[in-house]
Amino acid sequence: MSDGTEGGGDALGGSGGDCEAAGSTDDGADGEPDVNTLIMEATYRALRTHGYADLSVSHIAEEFEKSKSLLYYHYDSKDDLLAGFLSFAGAHFIEMLEAAEREAADPLERIRALVDIYLGAELDEEMTEAQRAMIDLRAQAVAEPRFREEFTRIDRHLRERLADAVADGVEAGVIDERADPEAAGAWLLATLTGAMLQRHTAEFDVVTPVRSMLHGRIDEFAATDGPAATDGSSPDGG
Repeated sequence: MSDGTEGGGDALGGSGGDCEAAGSTDDGADGEPDVNTLIMEATYRALRTHGYADLSVSHIAEEFEKSKSLLYYHYDSKDDLLAGFLSFAGAHFIEMLEAAEREAADPLERIRALVDIYLGAELDEEMTEAQRAMIDLRAQAVAEPRFREEFTRIDRHLRERLADAVADGVEAGVIDERADPEAAGAWLLATLTGAMLQRHTAEFDVVTPVRSMLHGRIDEFAATDGPAATDGSSPDGG
């Protein structure tokens, strides 16, 4: 559920898919979701309903099936809860990416999978609300260091995954050796994040052209025996 977690498909986010689904893999000794997972699910539901500005611990408590005192036992404030939620949602998004990567045939397909997770052609109501919630929190990261720390961690992980896919492709001979993995990873993630933001904050279709351009650019990454580009472009996104 990232912006990275904003990514959706869960994707947070990226970075944003169904956080309640993530809880099913984080069970306590009795097979039920542990307390922290239940708190994160409650936080997610409350955030989707109220948005950051109007959200309170009381709203989260209303969504929490156990006592409000447990919230304060684990977390000191609303922003503490939301910083924890970002970590939780980021982990869920990364799990979704890992599952998609396992199904990919090669490094190029790994990159395509992440593009499609971020920029799905259509979003259901659940995914739309999840992505908007993550965008709301990313905006707060301008002033809230704990949020910024979590988004920095998530973005770094996503950028590294993209860079690793490019590097693996170069090594396997399916991506042009002129590609710079670090630059390509940074460019791809910035483009995906920007398109995700515009999708939910502007009244025009940014997803269709950006997804098409990104897939075209991924095609250009593919190894070729032809001459190097002479127009100043390069496979590293420059």
